[in-house]
Amino acid sequence: AASIAVAQNDINRILAYSTVSQLGYMMMGLGVGGVSVGMFHLITHAFFKALLFLGAGSVIHGCHEEQDIRNMGGLRKYMPLTFATYAVGMMALCGVPLVFSGFWSKDAILHAAHHWEPSSIPFLLGVAGAFLTAFYMTRQVYYVFFKPANPALKHPHESPRVMTVPLAILAVFAIVLGAIGTPAWPWFQSFLSGEPAQVEFSKLGEATGLMLLSTAVVACGIGLSFLIYRRATNADPIAKSFPSVYRLLERKFFVDEFYEATVIRLNAVLSKTCAWFDDNIWGGLVSLVSNVVLLISNISRESDEKLVNNGFDEGCATVRDGAWLLSKIQNGQIQRYMRAIGLAMCLLVIVLLWGCS
Repeated sequence: AASIAVAQNDINRILAYSTVSQLGYMMMGLGVGGVSVGMFHLITHAFFKALLFLGAGSVIHGCHEEQDIRNMGGLRKYMPLTFATYAVGMMALCGVPLVFSGFWSKDAILHAAHHWEPSSIPFLLGVAGAFLTAFYMTRQVYYVFFKPANPALKHPHESPRVMTVPLAILAVFAIVLGAIGTPAWPWFQSFLSGEPAQVEFSKLGEATGLMLLSTAVVACGIGLSFLIYRRATNADPIAKSFPSVYRLLERKFFVDEFYEATVIRLNAVLSKTCAWFDDNIWGGLVSLVSNVVLLISNISRESDEKLVNNGFDEGCATVRDGAWLLSKIQNGQIQRYMRAIGLAMCLLVIVLLWGCS
């Protein structure tokens, strides 16, 4: 990620790949030194990288939404507050010694990696990352703030206080946060472990050699980048001298193309396959089931309407008619009941007499 940042020209993209690189630093710190080492760099990095991203936003705002660093230049004259705070963030990220927080948190990781017994590879990768960080950040700062101003960039201006005040606050923390995790007073590490922090200046002497090496690496990265880019214009000197290498870094090791050719293409094929199955197999089954359900529903409705309802209605009509006839007889009038009884008695007498004769 740090090598990719060397060949990027979007001010935000450089910081984005820098963030990926620093996340790798944190994970390496967890692996070789434990939670406190990785977390310390996470905390310091949170402040100075927030400072850099907000500073990049201030630059973009002051340059009327321009994001290509090749189209900037000379902004330290027009944006002095943004430049001063951005420089603090840049030096904290690079690990400029003693003053800036990034030096102490990065050095803690390098120190842990140096004493990691299984392998020296993490330490060498950490040193290479520190060099590249200093290199690409110096390149970025030169293009944005020191390169001769671009005539096409009209009326660059400083950002309002709503942006510069937070920049100043973040710049302060990018400096002072390193004090809580130095070898002489490892308060942050002790806080995480739950042990009391003790001031031991002798610990600084134990890490002097590694600090000098780290300082030399940062100085080489800044110095080499300045020598290469101090007369650079829009054309990148590395692109001129090593076009194939620069193209490889600019295209991000062709990771996007590889991803496009493998994961995305596979996903597209699977999506088309799923769509075919959905349209022709699963969709057909669903349609078949729905049609069967509709057929059963129609049969049930016809049976209900033609058989059940009609039979029930006919039965109800018969009962209703019978009830109507009974209502004519059972009407509650005593006189009619007596007449019916008298008539019945007469009929019974006649039948009896007829039978006897």
